[in-house]
Amino acid sequence: MKSQPSNSQRPVLRIVTLLMLPMVLLLIADRLIAPHYRLAYNESDSLRGTLFLVRVGELPKCGPDAGAHAQFRMRNDARWYQGDRLLKVAKGCPGDVISIVDRQIYINDWLAGEAVPALNDGTPMAMITAGVIAEGHFYMWASNPASFDSRYAEFNVIPSQQIIGTATRIF
Repeated sequence: MKSQPSNSQRPVLRIVTLLMLPMVLLLIADRLIAPHYRLAYNESDSLRGTLFLVRVGELPKCGPDAGAHAQFRMRNDARWYQGDRLLKVAKGCPGDVISIVDRQIYINDWLAGEAVPALNDGTPMAMITAGVIAEGHFYMWASNPASFDSRYAEFNVIPSQQIIGTATRIF
């Protein structure tokens, strides 16, 4: 036979229950929301914005006018940012044409930026190859002219398998 809490224990149980209720609600919300959304912190000045809400599993709309922010994971064998999660804007879509005039990179007729020949320390920077963006790949762009993005062969176009989701700037 179970004993009932005494009158002196009931306020303590009530307080413990009230304190635990928000934690239980947060755990439930985490299980419902976390698989679909995550927060992303932009540490660089390549894009405007510091904090982004990422909708996991959603591929970005792309194009010069409609390009959406996206978070993706850099290749593990990349020279820089191996396996890091980066934020850029999807400006080139499958089927778009990448062309190069001097060191200026164009997506169809839109100027995506100019590739520098070398970093400040003299490290040479090879440009992306001209051609058609393959199905399931995106040209990822950043607004800062000095950004490391798809202008460079080392970065290249990003396969959809590496895209975590679309990102919306919070601030």
